[in-house]
Amino acid sequence: MEASLLDTAGTVIAIVLTLFVFSYLLGDNVLYRLAEHLFVGTAVGYAAVVAFHSVIAPKLISPLTTALTDGDWNRVLLLGISLAFGLFLLTKPTKRFSWLGNLSVALLMGVGAALAIGGALLGTLIPQVDATADVMRYTDRYGLGLGLFSGLVVLTGAIGVLLHFYFGAEREGRLVGLRKSLVQVWGGAGRWFILVAFAAIFATTFMSRLSVLIGRIQFLVDGVRGLLGG
Repeated sequence: MEASLLDTAGTVIAIVLTLFVFSYLLGDNVLYRLAEHLFVGTAVGYAAVVAFHSVIAPKLISPLTTALTDGDWNRVLLLGISLAFGLFLLTKPTKRFSWLGNLSVALLMGVGAALAIGGALLGTLIPQVDATADVMRYTDRYGLGLGLFSGLVVLTGAIGVLLHFYFGAEREGRLVGLRKSLVQVWGGAGRWFILVAFAAIFATTFMSRLSVLIGRIQFLVDGVRGLLGG
């Protein structure tokens, strides 16, 4: 009985909040802002709980307690430094001690940039160059003729996109005109490849958002039917 009442109350609250969000179609209003604040507050609270139980407790508190119990002072020092940098971030809202938070932010930015560059280089750039240069990889899927054509289109488009973003100083020489023509023609073709890619990304995003909208409307219909006994 209690479970049924809780399920019904949850369904009613979900329907009401969904309608509050849809009220934004009529303009910014108090109901939409209420739903927005509830969502942000719930998300922040959930993230804080997950961060504590998934990061702070197992990665800091538990190892620090174990290190203090075992007398492993080297590990205590390392964990203490991590704790200090984490606490430094709490000083960012203050004017007097905000420079301590800058140390933590600098460390996060440096490590994050290094990981991003390494990940982009090894995980994206090099595999992308290898896949683009391998023209014959499409023959196994599409056959020799269509596969070779597909590989050449990919290679031509990739080089054209790079040429579209070509920036160079004015130079003199015999090949200046040829280089300019190559950049204009091939880079212009690369611009169309960019437009097609952006159009495909936009269409995919629109379809995914549309499916979410349809699912939410279906939830409203099913929820109202369930509450009315239909």
